[in-house]
Amino acid sequence: MALRYGLVPNHLTDDPNDCMAVTTDNDTINVEEIVESMIGKGSTVTRAEALSVIEEYEYAIADAIQKGNNLNTGLFKVHPSISGVFINDEDGFDETRHAIKLNLNPGQRLIEASEKIELKKVEIVSPQPVIQQFINLKSNTVNENFTPGQVASIKGSILKFDLEDAQQGIFFIADDGTETKASNVIKNKPSELLFFVPEGLTTGTFQVEVRAILHKGKTLKKGRLLNNLVPA
Repeated sequence: MALRYGLVPNHLTDDPNDCMAVTTDNDTINVEEIVESMIGKGSTVTRAEALSVIEEYEYAIADAIQKGNNLNTGLFKVHPSISGVFINDEDGFDETRHAIKLNLNPGQRLIEASEKIELKKVEIVSPQPVIQQFINLKSNTVNENFTPGQVASIKGSILKFDLEDAQQGIFFIADDGTETKASNVIKNKPSELLFFVPEGLTTGTFQVEVRAILHKGKTLKKGRLLNNLVPA
């Protein structure tokens, strides 16, 4: 298998001919399929044993993170940090103003695997919104966080949507699947959206998605930012 990608216009540069790569139609592998791959290589470990070990492994990792530890494995590295502004040196953590953020980076084993990925260039036959940058205009940070109730910018391509259609728009998706739509949109252009972040998003980790029905189309298309965001 190869990593399939196509090219779309890049609106973040001054050159109108510039393009950016967008990965498309690539499979998503879950734990069940990973286990099938493990036992399919002639391993003496049974499916039930493999699932049990993975469950214990994930529990141990989550427990280490819950205790505030940094984590360094062959697959990934994790270190917690805290976002948000503290009033002075006597101020403490406040869930309404601060958030715990998990910073994840690939470990050596994943870095080596990524260097061996085969690529296949394909045509983007079904265009969709592409989010390149989420900018918190209050803190001027990119693809990291947002400030509830403040203005944010999304830059990319094919972003414009129908403001009158409830199923289209900018959606913040929490870890539990809860969706919150941004209702106050200031600018609605193909290359940039300006909007107020919903007030209630004060804790947790969120994914941001733009949903639109493209010109002369009938199907709802979705584009999601690759980075997870936290309140700041």
